[in-house]
Amino acid sequence: MRFALIAAILPQLISPAPKAGHAAVAAVPDPAGKPGEKVSLVLDVQPKPNIHVYAPGSGEFYIPITLKLNAAPQVKAGKLVYPKSETMIFADEKVAVFAKPFQLMQEVTLDKALKAGATVAVSGTVNYQACDDKVCFPPESAPVSWTVTVK
Repeated sequence: MRFALIAAILPQLISPAPKAGHAAVAAVPDPAGKPGEKVSLVLDVQPKPNIHVYAPGSGEFYIPITLKLNAAPQVKAGKLVYPKSETMIFADEKVAVFAKPFQLMQEVTLDKALKAGATVAVSGTVNYQACDDKVCFPPESAPVSWTVTVK
């Protein structure tokens, strides 16, 4: 197991600096909801060909994709919902990954005091590590934002 881990890490140390953006990350526009209700903020994530990003539960040596929302007084962040991941095998180790386009859904609850017609800006950062079948690239980040319309 240690040899496999060293073999996986060594190419990262000696390879040239990779180009950023191994996955396209985009916020799905136009979320809307009523005051006090939950709204789903949706992200489209599309790994580039022959690239995968790690899913939650992929193991201690892998960095899963996450979304960290910036503080916003008009919304309360809830659960981040992931789709079902795929399982890849690396050096006899099963690892949870996303290799095909997928969506993440972040639940938020709108403040009860908001009025119909108002808009709420919500922003955050998607963090992930992308890999191909030979090397894992340094962790990457992508800013995201939504404008939520209050009904």
